Formats: sequence, C-alpha cells, structure tokens
Amino acid sequence: MAEKWRRVGLIVNPVAGNGASESLIAARKVIERCGAQQVATGRGQTGELALAGWPGQAQIHDVKKTAGNQTRALARWITAQKLDALIVVGGDGTLSDAAIEVGSNLQIIGIGTGSTNVGRLITCGASRVEELNFSEVETWKVDALIAFVNDDLAGMAFNDVVIGTTIVGTIDGQRCDLSAAERMQGKIAAAHPRPVGSRNTKVTRISGKTQTLVAQGESVGTVIAGFAEPAFFGKAITGGICLATLMGLPAGCLVCNLPLAQVGMTAESLMNAAPAVSRYVNLAEGTSIVVENVASDAVLCVDGNPMLSLKPADRVSITVRTEAVLGVRSIKDLRSS
Repeated sequence: MAEKWRRVGLIVNPVAGNGASESLIAARKVIERCGAQQVATGRGQTGELALAGWPGQAQIHDVKKTAGNQTRALARWITAQKLDALIVVGGDGTLSDAAIEVGSNLQIIGIGTGSTNVGRLITCGASRVEELNFSEVETWKVDALIAFVNDDLAGMAFNDVVIGTTIVGTIDGQRCDLSAAERMQGKIAAAHPRPVGSRNTKVTRISGKTQTLVAQGESVGTVIAGFAEPAFFGKAITGGICLATLMGLPAGCLVCNLPLAQVGMTAESLMNAAPAVSRYVNLAEGTSIVVENVASDAVLCVDGNPMLSLKPADRVSITVRTEAVLGVRSIKDLRSS
C-alpha cells in the first residue's frame, strides 16, 4: 500500500470550514496514513505547513495570488509532476476546482472540511481521517456535470450545478446563506435567496434535434442539475429523480419556482411558504440543459462554489460526462465530517 501512494500531491484550502488549522492537521494525518514518501504541494497554508517536521521529501510550488484560481493553478502544476495520487483538503468546490485540471490523470483523495461535503469526490470527512484505512479503499470512475457559459468551460461538478443568488457557507461557525456574488469577490456576507427568473428566462433540454421546454419566465426560481443517487430509489415523493434512479440514468435537472439551495429558513417560514412547484427532466450523456436570459443578479455555482456572475445575454449549458475523474472511496462511509 505504501508503494501505491508513495508520491502524492497535496492541495489544502485554508479557508474552508473551520479554517487552516483543522485542514492542515487533517492533511498531515492523511499523508502519514497513506504512507507517502514524497509530497508535491503549495507554499504556506496551501500545503507546506502540513509537512512541518515530516521526514519525507517535499517539493514546494509557489502559486502567485495573481494566478487567479489558486487551487486550479496548483492542480495544473501537480498534474505535470506525474504523481500517484492527489490529496485535496477542502469543500466540494475545492475538489471541483482541482478535478477540472486533473481529469483522469490522477486518483483524487478528497478530505471534506467544507460547510457541506456531499460531492462524490469526498473520500473522508476531516474529523474521521483517523478511521481512514488505505487497505480498505478503492478507485472508481466518477461521472461529472460539465457547465459551459457561452461555449466556454466554466466548471465541473460532482454534486450539482446551481443557478441561484446564494450559496451555503458559515459565519461564526453557523451555517447560513451567503451572497454568491460577494463571495466571488472574497467577501462573506449573509444574504436572502432570490429567484433567478426574469420575464424572458427559458430553460430547455436538448437531445440531438429534439428540444424540450422545461420552464420559462419568472416561475424559474432555481435551476439545479444534479445526480441520481441510489438513496432515491423507491422514494416516489422525490419525483422524477426516483424514476431516473430506477432506470439507471445518471442525472437530472430540476427547475423550481422557489430558491431551493438555502438553509436560512425556519420551520415556521417553510410551513407558511407558497407551494413549491417543480419541473424535472432527466439527463444523460449526449443531452444538455440550456438556460438563457436569467436575472442580472444570478450566479452560476458549481458544487457550492460561485464561478461566474451571469448576464441576461449569457447562455449556460450543462451536460453529463461519464467516468470523468478517478476518485478514491472508502469501503466504509466516512464522508461525514
């Protein structure tokens, strides 16, 4: 097992979850448990500090802040080193950023420290790293959702692609709804989710020459594309995704009149809310969801990571790519942190 994981890369997101200290401690434990002898990582809190006093060989890369997305820049460099695997410590968004650069070139060991850790690339939650046994893990080929904006690649998701105005995050350790637009600017600010539809909004599924209108107008509160999971099987109240799971289809798209990606509601406000009206279509390789003419404050979010503030003229396309990335999963379910 030590031979299999002898040379690894490491990427740490120091601002995910409870901050750098927890993430760096988790990273060090994973390195020790997998038996790594060589580690390629970034300067300071992006990985180097996890190696303090570690007896192995370290290769440190200094990613400049001017490099834009530092996770993606570091992942590109690590991929070029031709290692055995990549350890990513952070939330679903951090893993998505790394995966878009790594593709199927490296196995990804995902350690969840984010506000939510529900993506398929999570191998283990940070608080359960000591339970992670590398003789009881397996490599698997993970499907991904690919998001394009105006035909330019915007992101790769392993849980969902959401068009909304907020993301889930934490303030003072409390989970809450954050402004997606301000988070893109490095700010953390609470916000109330708002619908993304305008009078001219249109959501369409395209499969070959067939186009199916999913929803349109101001009734478009949220657009969510996500994966069908075995847990949905037999739970008919989950609607169309239950049928998708039964038929073995990989994913689907839900358009709801209410913003669904939120945690700030109370039980009382939810009980008094207007009825949720949803429209659902299935997705498979060769099909795509096209979203046009959203409201000016809508943001494209990939696995909880705000990627792009959308303009009404932007055209978003979401499709499925099967076996896009190599993940590492434990035989036990250790994903919760």
